[in-house]
Amino acid sequence: MIIAKRLAATALAATLLANALAATAGAQSAVNVVVNGATVSFDQPPIERAGRVFVPLRGVFERLGASVVFANNDINAQGNGRSVHLHIGSTTATVNGQTLAMDVAPFLVGARTLVPLRFVAQALGAAVNWNQSNNTVYINGNGSNAPPVYATPIPGQGNPATNVLNRLSPAANSQVGGTFTLSGHTRPGSTVHVVAQSTSAALGGIFQVPRGNYAIDTTADGNGNFSVPISLNVVSGGSVRIQLTSTSPNGVTITRTIAYST
Repeated sequence: MIIAKRLAATALAATLLANALAATAGAQSAVNVVVNGATVSFDQPPIERAGRVFVPLRGVFERLGASVVFANNDINAQGNGRSVHLHIGSTTATVNGQTLAMDVAPFLVGARTLVPLRFVAQALGAAVNWNQSNNTVYINGNGSNAPPVYATPIPGQGNPATNVLNRLSPAANSQVGGTFTLSGHTRPGSTVHVVAQSTSAALGGIFQVPRGNYAIDTTADGNGNFSVPISLNVVSGGSVRIQLTSTSPNGVTITRTIAYST
């Protein structure tokens, strides 16, 4: 009996210790939200998922001066001269009639609807800053000074008000055949338009004669990566010229031209 009681006491102590450690870890990773200098308390705590902070939708919209209607998994908000439409499970949003791509989608936790904090705040004209040292998101503004609306950036991607087009493979000036895969990196959710043209030398190399053209569109994934198949009619000693144009979800366009030998 004594041994059984000791074992039960040991098990109870272990359970309490595990719960305490879990609570401490949760407290350390808790995300705080401050809107216009006031800390916001939510009945459903913010959740960090895939590098994004999600919060209950009314806690964000209403504190930024917008009214919100939720029905049939559709989220419609009006305020500060702006309209925002989201849909549960969809990465497509509409802001003031403009369709935008997000790299994350709203989702449900029980009876609560959680939305990506940065995207929603910026869509309503507020500025958003993240302080990693104290796990706090600072939101300022009520729509009077509206920053550009863009999808929430992935950490380490840099300033989302610009666009990038890099990490291209094969590397420029390398040799390729008529069929190969071109890959690269840009802003998550960007539309990438690729135009390829092959040429061969004629008349002793004085002129370049077109031999084939190829065009294709693709969309970068949530990490900004994309790849497209290239298929051209080429000959040895010719060249392939490719022009890439990436348009980010907030409408920023960047173009690069690269050349290969064949």
